[in-house]
This record gives sequence, C-alpha cells and structure tokens, in this order.
Amino acid sequence: MHSASTSQSLPPHVDAVKLCQQGGRLSGGVSFVQLERLAQQLCDTDGQAHADWLFSLDEQSRKVIHGSVDALVSLVCQRCLEPVQVAVHADTALALVWSDEQAAQLSRTLDPVLMETDMLDVLATVEDELLLALPIVAAHEAGTCQAAQIHSEETPVDVMAGAKKINPFQVLANLKSGSDATDK
Repeated sequence: MHSASTSQSLPPHVDAVKLCQQGGRLSGGVSFVQLERLAQQLCDTDGQAHADWLFSLDEQSRKVIHGSVDALVSLVCQRCLEPVQVAVHADTALALVWSDEQAAQLSRTLDPVLMETDMLDVLATVEDELLLALPIVAAHEAGTCQAAQIHSEETPVDVMAGAKKINPFQVLANLKSGSDATDK
C-alpha cells in the first residue's frame, strides 16, 4: 500500500486516480484557517481537522474513498450564545465521478465527488465533509448551559402566578359583542 502523505499536514491536492489505483492512504491535519467556509461558522479558528482516507477501486472499478474526518470545533451555543466545543465526526464514503450521469448511477452508500481532472481538492473535500457533519443546533449539554439554568429556575407559570390571566380571544369576543349591539 502506498502512503500519499507521511507528514502531519494534508496536501491541498492529490492525484486521486493514481491513489485509487495504488490503494493509497492519505492521513493528516488541516488548519481551520485554511478552510474558509468552515471558519465562517466557528467562534474560534484555532485548531485543525484530521482526515484519514483509504483510496481504492470497488467491485465495479469505481474510484472510491473511505475513511473519516474529525475535528473539535468551537460553535455558538444557541441557548446562551456562548462558545461551545463540539466534536464533529464524518464517516466518508465517496466516489469520484466526472459527470452528473455517473453520479446518478451511484448507490446510496456513496456520495459523489465531481472531478474536473484527476486531481482531488483535498481541502475542499475535507471542508465539505465537516460542514455536512456540523450539528443543526449547537448547544451545551443539558444542565451545563448558564442561560438554561437561569430560565429553568423561573418558569413562565411562576411569572404569571401573580398576574391576572388574559384570554387571547377576549378581543374577538369584545368585537363580536360590539357588532351585535350595533346590529340591533
């Protein structure tokens, strides 16, 4: 098996076709600063993502990449609006394709990577995998978020206990009774 990178940093581009034919492996890290679209989603761009990919040919001689991408990212907690560390993991099962027709023929277990040449944009592919793996809503674990603790101590029922209950439909009742009086 051929190793494309023995250093810790991922190269920006690799000859993916050659790696698939040789059964190569690509493993290393990339700084969040180099991943501009991902960096826009983060509170802090310190740190890096790590990818570990095996390139091969499958039973139908398709060029495929299997492996994972991992990162510990800092996102905004949607409860307290403070930074929260989130571990992001993406299992990758990619197939290299050169047309939309080839992509349409893939099984559901493979995601297409549309290629223009034999060179794979490693950084963009790592970034795509991480963006897809980000949580829809980032939040601290239950009970650990400061804002959640403040709000859970004072519930809306407690706030409303001393206030007179307001019927939201009372306005409609008043309008109806007012229109009945003018109709008579």
